[in-house]
Amino acid sequence: MKKLKYLILILLLLPIMVYAKTPNKEETLKVIEKIENIFVDENMVIKNISIGDNKFTLVINKDNNYIEKEINYEFDDKSLSFKTTNKEDNIYAFYLYSILENKSAVPYDMNNYYNTIFIDDRLINQKEDIKTYIDDTKTFGLTVDKKNNSITYHYYFDGDYPIIEKEMVSDKEFTNPDTRNYSVVITVMLIIITIIGIYTYFDVPNKRIKGENL
Repeated sequence: MKKLKYLILILLLLPIMVYAKTPNKEETLKVIEKIENIFVDENMVIKNISIGDNKFTLVINKDNNYIEKEINYEFDDKSLSFKTTNKEDNIYAFYLYSILENKSAVPYDMNNYYNTIFIDDRLINQKEDIKTYIDDTKTFGLTVDKKNNSITYHYYFDGDYPIIEKEMVSDKEFTNPDTRNYSVVITVMLIIITIIGIYTYFDVPNKRIKGENL
């Protein structure tokens, strides 16, 4: 009976282990590349974002005038980090950071959401020269460099609420290529568990009868 319980547990975890997929650099860049026509402030729209080797270029419509702003970025195995070299342009890096947060399922909470008030407060009152803040979900964070008056934003691939881009199939149907056809897997899994349960139910009495006849 214990073996059966372990087998059922493995079957329950198998779809998660096989099909769950942590976003990586390529998938994150696809999400950013698809950002377009997003209002980030009054009379300000991010029309699109182009991706270079180490720079994001934001094309922005501000008061009906088109401008471009560059954001430096770098990847490691577990995260994307980005910032502007000009502190006056930090707000544009913050816009990108907020958009990525919005594309994830991170719950809105003051402990998880770093707004401009939070950032300004840390730049003024933070005791350490450099300190990194990570939200409760370990998905987003930022590094405040008080000495250089700069902010570096972080998105962690292995956080609780990673960004997974969904491609639209129709007006009412969406599919997520990263998790494949999860409903089919669940259906097959349930069928297998049902067969094992039926087999166990009828097999145990048979063993008892054989034992009584010995």
